[in-house]
Amino acid sequence: MEKFEREGQKYWETFGKSLELLPRQYFDFVSAEKYRELLERYDLNNKKVVDIGAGYPPPLTESPERELSPLSSELQEILKQKDAKIIPVDVAENALKYQKEKGRESVMGNAFQLPFKNESIDGGAVILNLFNSSFKGEGGKEIFINPEECKKILEETHRILQHDKFAIINNYGYMLAKMDNLVKFMGPEESQIITPEIIEKLAEETGFTKIENIPLDSEKMEMGRKIIYESFPEQLRERISVDLESSGAVLIEK
Repeated sequence: MEKFEREGQKYWETFGKSLELLPRQYFDFVSAEKYRELLERYDLNNKKVVDIGAGYPPPLTESPERELSPLSSELQEILKQKDAKIIPVDVAENALKYQKEKGRESVMGNAFQLPFKNESIDGGAVILNLFNSSFKGEGGKEIFINPEECKKILEETHRILQHDKFAIINNYGYMLAKMDNLVKFMGPEESQIITPEIIEKLAEETGFTKIENIPLDSEKMEMGRKIIYESFPEQLRERISVDLESSGAVLIEK
């Protein structure tokens, strides 16, 4: 059986060398205002915040590129405004090259074996759209990350964080599409979905003591559905229904 931890790493390593895509940055349904409110309680001045599975850097709010990706995460930008030292970690070489061009101390590393010492991170951690990740396996079959693998990433996150430090986990969810409202042709099976409730349970089992649900912005979610819908050929749209399943965000503390 193909596993995300093993075969997925090989896939993303190759993907990161061959394509200039923003696989992680398309959707973040938490508003900038909510992020600022949550982070107000933390002193992040010159503190290290690890961006696990960072991917490519999102476009700045006022940049022309933002128009092409209007729902990109604003979290990195907000952390920078708080003078945090963001450390992107990823297995994709090309993505890290772009992160370095933004002046960030990027680290080649695996989310399942983070390249940091115990309790060496004094700011926090960010895990955006990793727990809903997938890769194309043999025959084009889509392989999704499973709860055991998510827990292993949480255990590594817990290991590297100092006491009272946070992690923000944000999943835009899973794209589901049906033809004639009957035949599903996009999206995982129900048993493959990592819900916010599963993430909260795994965080508690891992030893995180504070677990807080982060509300999502309904307008951003509606825009996400619209973007998905409009990505299909116009002649098919009358027959297609789209939705986002199990979108959610959580703040946890060690």
